[in-house]
Amino acid sequence: MFDQRQFRDCLSQYPTGVAIISTWHDGLPLGVTVNSFASVSLDPPLILWSVERGRDRHALFVQAEQFAVNVLAADQKHLAEACARDAALDQIGGSWSGEHAPCLDGAVAVMDCRLHAIHPGGDHDIILGEVVSLHTRSEAPALVFHRGGYGEAG
Repeated sequence: MFDQRQFRDCLSQYPTGVAIISTWHDGLPLGVTVNSFASVSLDPPLILWSVERGRDRHALFVQAEQFAVNVLAADQKHLAEACARDAALDQIGGSWSGEHAPCLDGAVAVMDCRLHAIHPGGDHDIILGEVVSLHTRSEAPALVFHRGGYGEAG
């Protein structure tokens, strides 16, 4: 058998990208830092990410009809750390544009999505989004998370 700490330590051996999922709520730009992002399908273009049910931002994101996946650049570590603590993008020093969802300036990739489905997954909900538009900036290295710390990919 193993405990949750051992499971987390094992998962930390797998480097992951870091993203901020963002949405508008009552006219305010809000976000959450995640590394639980993955592609699902090319046709239709679907992605997934997950949010912990006990997290304070859970209700906000399972009710959001539109959201953006902002894949962070290596120089955006400060945004990842700040958004992990505070949902208000206007309070953490980020800048953005976007009508349907806040799209963070400087991200290496941004996918504007509309909600496709939500599925339960243990203590998380898995959110599927259909990508409706995207933007990439391939020259910048991406931010990665590995063994409890941040690094640079590419």
